[in-house]
Amino acid sequence: IDLLLFHSIGVFCCGFRARSMMNDKTTETSRNDCLDYMHLRKQNDIKTKSQIQKPEKPKKHRKKLTPTNKKLIRVDLEDAIEHTEEVFASLSDEPRALSSPLPMFSSNHPSSSWSKAPDNIFKVRGKSYLTDRIKIPSAPAPFTCRGVDMFLTDNPERHIARHPSVLGGQLSLEDTFLVNFLLPFGNFVIYFSIPPLCSMPKNVASVWTKFINGNQQDRDDRLKLLPLVVDGPWIVKKAVGHGPALLGQAIPLQYYFTQPTDKKKGVYEVDVIITASRIAKGILNVVKSHTKRLTIAFAFIIEAAKESELPETVLASCQLHSLHLELCPQLPKYFLEDESDDSYDS
Repeated sequence: IDLLLFHSIGVFCCGFRARSMMNDKTTETSRNDCLDYMHLRKQNDIKTKSQIQKPEKPKKHRKKLTPTNKKLIRVDLEDAIEHTEEVFASLSDEPRALSSPLPMFSSNHPSSSWSKAPDNIFKVRGKSYLTDRIKIPSAPAPFTCRGVDMFLTDNPERHIARHPSVLGGQLSLEDTFLVNFLLPFGNFVIYFSIPPLCSMPKNVASVWTKFINGNQQDRDDRLKLLPLVVDGPWIVKKAVGHGPALLGQAIPLQYYFTQPTDKKKGVYEVDVIITASRIAKGILNVVKSHTKRLTIAFAFIIEAAKESELPETVLASCQLHSLHLELCPQLPKYFLEDESDDSYDS
């Protein structure tokens, strides 16, 4: 029995050892197989990447020019050059500067032009203004605008009526009321024809007669300018305002009045010296920056100080449209003798 038990234990141990050896061999085989598989996978990946090729960009084939195509291109270039020369020729034919006077406003001249302002847009003193302070739209102005000049010069001229170029050389054809603004960059001049006294309303004729026959102080106390921005930027409307101003209270004025005779017409020139007023130059700087986008009306009024002179009426008015200063003409050189007197009447 002991021998049988000992034999059985020996057989069991041998079997267990054989099985352990078999398992070890299997494990080793599996590990080797796994390594071989990974090596093979890596080789396949390398081969696959080497087989992948980037797509080739299509080759651009430049079309060969045939003699016919070359001829057509040459003709097109010649036509383009000829057209360009025609454009430049047409531009060179156009005047680079405006004439004297500026043109009247029309469909052909929508900018850098002037027109008659509707006088009812201006508010003036009513019949009972001295008691109720009510202003009313003005009646039609008795003076009509003859024209407007804008001359560029670094030395604006006083008593510009002496210059032969003003109003296109036509100043002496009619009795004229002339307002000459002396600006830092030129002379802005407005001309109005004066009708006979008998054709004016009595109150207007009365204040006009007192104005031309008065002294410097009388004139400074009566002449008013009422500017009105009809169309333009808000900043210009703010700077210009909407009420009348006695010119002589803020800006130095000079008067050059020549009474009519049998041989020549009368000329009544008022010089408004903007260059001598800091406030006026400040307003002008704002206006100058927007002249191309601006329609501005000017009314000149002789103030009615008595009940018999009421209601007020605009004496003369005009409006200016989209002025292009760079196109305005230079003031032609002409020797004008200096006049030292503050006013000149003859």
